[in-house]
Amino acid sequence: MIGFNSQNKSAKKLYIAQKFRFVRYYSSGIRIVILSDAPFFAILKVALVFFIFILENSQRMLRNLSNQLAVSSTTDDQHAILDSLNSVGEFFKVHPYLPVLLSELGPKYEIAFKQIVAIGQAKRLFSGVNEENLNVEKLSSLLEKLVAIDHFYREIGGITGYQAKVLQLLRGSSVGESNVNYHAPSFVDMTKESPDVTQSVEWGIDTLDQMAEIYPLGGAADRLHLVEEGSGQELPAAKLAFAKITLLEHLIRDLQAREYLYFQKYGVQLITPIAIMTSYEKNNHAHIQQICENANYFGRPPDSIRFFTQPLVPAVGENGDWCIAGPLSPVFKPGGHGAIWKLARDEGIFSWLKGLGRTKALIRQINNPIAGLDYGLLAFSGMGCKGEMKFGFASCPRLLKAAEGVNVLVEKEDQIVLTNIEYCDFKKFGIKDLPLVEGEPYSRFSSNTNILFADLDAVSEAIDTCPFPGLLLNLKNGTYRTDSGEKKQMPMARLESTMQNIADVFVEKKGAQLKTERTYVTYNLRHKTISTAKKAYVEGGALQETPENCFYDLLFAHRELLLACGFQLPPQRTLEEYMEKGPEFLLLYHPSLGPLYSKIREKLIEGTLHQGSELLLEIADLKISKLVLKGSLQIKAEQVMGRRDNQGVLQYSQKVGKCILENVRIENAGVDWSSSKPFWKTNVKRNETVQIILKGQSTFIARNVHLKGSYTYVVEDGQVMEI
Repeated sequence: MIGFNSQNKSAKKLYIAQKFRFVRYYSSGIRIVILSDAPFFAILKVALVFFIFILENSQRMLRNLSNQLAVSSTTDDQHAILDSLNSVGEFFKVHPYLPVLLSELGPKYEIAFKQIVAIGQAKRLFSGVNEENLNVEKLSSLLEKLVAIDHFYREIGGITGYQAKVLQLLRGSSVGESNVNYHAPSFVDMTKESPDVTQSVEWGIDTLDQMAEIYPLGGAADRLHLVEEGSGQELPAAKLAFAKITLLEHLIRDLQAREYLYFQKYGVQLITPIAIMTSYEKNNHAHIQQICENANYFGRPPDSIRFFTQPLVPAVGENGDWCIAGPLSPVFKPGGHGAIWKLARDEGIFSWLKGLGRTKALIRQINNPIAGLDYGLLAFSGMGCKGEMKFGFASCPRLLKAAEGVNVLVEKEDQIVLTNIEYCDFKKFGIKDLPLVEGEPYSRFSSNTNILFADLDAVSEAIDTCPFPGLLLNLKNGTYRTDSGEKKQMPMARLESTMQNIADVFVEKKGAQLKTERTYVTYNLRHKTISTAKKAYVEGGALQETPENCFYDLLFAHRELLLACGFQLPPQRTLEEYMEKGPEFLLLYHPSLGPLYSKIREKLIEGTLHQGSELLLEIADLKISKLVLKGSLQIKAEQVMGRRDNQGVLQYSQKVGKCILENVRIENAGVDWSSSKPFWKTNVKRNETVQIILKGQSTFIARNVHLKGSYTYVVEDGQVMEI
């Protein structure tokens, strides 16, 4: 029997013969078993052993080469190491025109190119290429990407180190440690309002002047299948218009709502610096810059937002060879959010933030628009700042079998560390996805939500120890287009780094309670913490991680809010009923209405929403009591939190649009939900509606009135309208 065993699920097994004679294990993760003593199999045995010897020797040579390149201090040393390889000399004999061309570009381009020769990918990339048909522009573009990869991964030997690590993980030779125990960590419970939570919220407001925000927006978002109408051009997740505004704008509005709380408490304007990690995948970098420019930087000074771009890395197939779309065209993909720490340090982001007096950061992912609900982010960051924590995770219940990482407390001998394990690594670390309570849908480990708190000095120091945290290889079906436009699908992976696993560095001495003192994890309700828009919904397919499901979760959270405000609501629809008929009601509001539910409860006091009603509140200064709504009501303030100055910068103030509705009944034909799919886009078709439009600093007051049919009230700046 010959068995090829690997942790890779795609590894194949081949069975030959009938009788056990020979067994041997190899560090590459391959096991050979020969079940026969026939001469043919004896020869086959020798051949296979020789093959495995060559394979392992090749991997060993690659690791040695990457180690040599990692410790080489000069380009001359690196040239000497690479030029000593037979493969490099032989390749240039076949392509004698290349050395002159490369030398004109410069040493770093030569070194990057020689490495793709050394790792055995140049022949494949140059298939069919000669001096006559060489596309110099395409070669230059390729070299620019290779140089970026080589520079970023310099600590492990550049391109060669990247490939060596890919092969190591692909062969399954990286396994979990022995004598290690994995525990559910001790959580800070935020599922209910309590004196401790309220105190943490106040800390969160008070320490906003210490905080920065970091957004990793460079992901491929392939599963969203987001394309530009007309051109069909693929778009990044940041361009997804969720409830009519981009996912990026959702993040900014949440931040501004928290800054507005600080202004209301202290009368001081804060402008929190924002660092955004982009990539060149799907023109991600250009699109995100364009979003900011078109929105006039959301009323923020342009220099308060800085961009830094992560390098794209080569995608590989099952055997470790690069995926090739055509001559000189490897398939590149973003290398995971773990690049964010080292890249931020290398690109001066940490120095910039430190110069602005910001020492802590909140990290949020683009595809989770509900994280800003209520007190979650404020309490989370408040705990981190006041507790002088180095790192923190915001967590919530995790559904069994969900494609989500988990927060764990790792115990080894006399040490503990609070960290994250990705779902694709459960088998590697022996994590069993079991329910917390038998028969219930939630896992015994909580979900890692990609909402993180970081002390910038601590993280900056941790990078020296762990520049590429949580390296993993997740082989799954992927698609790409060839140079000719043909769409191909195959098992693909790329070396990914996870931003959460920088926490692996923050090891502490084990105490009696198995609790970390300098890292922490909070635990909140799932529907107020995470619901992601990661993939497009396909009719009849699963709804998890789609915009449809995310919007349903948002509506559920808003239902919970209105019930707490004393509203009478129609019966809740199931997810399936919502998909068919639409929401039982729609409430959307600007986050500055709160964002704390406790503040919103002071502004929305009792009322009734009938089946299918729509209530849109683009306003912060509002008082509604005893509203009965059967249809559609829209309240829109042009100045929600203040006025933009001559430079377009939003200046927080009390000079905003205001609205008071007391004992008001509104009846109209409202929304035609059957013509308003998909509901999460909120491009609703209204038969009738009541609109209240507040320009500048204006006020609308309605008491004891019954409005039947469509009405539009426009209140000019400085005016008060009362009906």
